[in-house]
This record gives sequence, structure tokens and C-alpha cells, in this order.
Amino acid sequence: MNNKTQFVFMSDGLFEHLTETEAYIFSFVAYFACDAAKGKIFKRTTASLCKNLGYSSNTVRYAIESLINKSFLLRDTPPTRERKNLKYNYIEEVSHHLKIGSHEYAIKFSDWLSIMLDQLRKGTSKEFYKSHPAEISFFKVYVTALQAKSKTENWKRNQSRHLHKALALHGYLFNKGYWSEKHFNSHFSRSVSFLSAVFQWSPNTIRRLINTLKSLGLIKYKIDSRRILFQKVNMVEKMRHGYKQLISQLTSTHIKSTLPTLNKHISLSALQRPAPNAPPEEHAAFLAKMKAHQRV
Repeated sequence: MNNKTQFVFMSDGLFEHLTETEAYIFSFVAYFACDAAKGKIFKRTTASLCKNLGYSSNTVRYAIESLINKSFLLRDTPPTRERKNLKYNYIEEVSHHLKIGSHEYAIKFSDWLSIMLDQLRKGTSKEFYKSHPAEISFFKVYVTALQAKSKTENWKRNQSRHLHKALALHGYLFNKGYWSEKHFNSHFSRSVSFLSAVFQWSPNTIRRLINTLKSLGLIKYKIDSRRILFQKVNMVEKMRHGYKQLISQLTSTHIKSTLPTLNKHISLSALQRPAPNAPPEEHAAFLAKMKAHQRV
């Protein structure tokens, strides 16, 4: 087995309750804490979480405390044992001992993750889900792309948070792309507003993340009637090298729009803005003209 975790399981509903940092930490912890074979408890050090998820120690500690406060995790008191002269005593003492908390979604996430893992091990997933529709849809986020190759490798220009978000979005898109090709033999599309609602991130953040994934060669898309048609979502290998810039405007070589457009010779700056005290109807008309100039 690889000494580093290759991926974590997330769900789109997770982001309704947690930040992206909390989602990474909880998903990693839940994999162990939901499994009866592992004692339904998570026992790892802060250093282990940092190594596997690409976070700093302070970020990990803060996220764990926040998850405990939100009742997603529960700190467990390890049983008192007779101290022996064994090399793992120190690791045992400094490890976090965490269990799934009492939050309704945390329990639901844990239960269905446990079911999914159990069915995968038995090889009975296809038969099981025919009679037991899943209440949570999981997707893999390949955290190996964020793991440092050496202790001296640092983030480029403090890009950690943006790239963690980008990787989570990639996991979601990769899963949707896989199922669309397998079952429908077609591409899939999503609007910026839809993705914004799923991840609870602003539309501008979604646009920047999509452009980052595009610049890293992980996705190909075109814009069709204000929806993003994802033509290709590639497997991610490494993202830690970072990105050059954040871009909030989505563009594609083929753009179709059912919205009314203005004369192409009229520039955006040439539109006459209504006076501050103008009637609401004038402001609404001006906003419609502005939007007609813009893409997604």
C-alpha cells in the first residue's frame, strides 16, 4: 500500500455545511472513522494530515477544532494502557483520536461511505444499488496532486487554498464526465450558477477555478447558451506547481447564445449609464444591455 493517501471521497452536499478545508479534513478522517474494520476511529498525527492533504499544521489543527464545534467530529479519549517500552508509544500519544460527530449530515455521509466501501470490497455494488438507491453521491478527489515530493517543497506564491478548491471541483467534474461518457456516451454541461450553488463559492471563484483547470490542461470546454459544455476532463497528476494568474472571464472558441446581442461595433464603454436618480426601469434596461455584452 502506498504510504500516502491517493484520494479522498467527497460529496456535493458536503459543501453546504463545510468550507473546502474542513471538507478535505473531514473526508480524510471519515474514511477511517466510518469503517468498523478500523474500529470506527481515526488515529493519525497532525503531520500525517499535512503530508497527505497538503496543508500546514496550523491549518489542520484549526480545521479539526472547527469540525468539532460543528459536531461533524468528536474527540475521543484513548483508553488508558499500561505503558510499554515500544517505539510507537509517542505516535500513539500525539495522534488525534477522532470519531464521527452527531451532525445529521456527518452521520449520513459516514453511513453511506461505509456502505459504499463495504460493497466495493465485496464486489456487489451493482446489485446493491439496484435495490438501494444511494442518498449521497460520492466523487474522488485525487489529493496526490497536492502532496509535496520533499520536505523542502513549498507552495508557489501562497496558492494553497485556490488549488485545493480547484482539485475538489476537478474531482466533481471528472466523476460527472466519467458517468456521462459511460452511460450516455455524451458530454455534460453545467452553468456557473449551478456549480456556485453546489460548492457554495461565488460565481467569480467558479470561473477562476475553471480557467485554472483549463490552464493546467485538465479540462476542455466551450460555452453554449450560458452553460459550460465540458468536452474533456483529464486525470490529474500534479497541481502543486501552481498557476500563473487568476482569470474571471470564461471564453471558448465556439460561443452560442440565445440572448439578444448589441451591435458589435458598439463598445461596452459607449453604453450610457442612467443617472443615479433615474427610474428603476432605466437601470434595469441598462443592466440587460451590459449583460448582453458579457459571456458566462
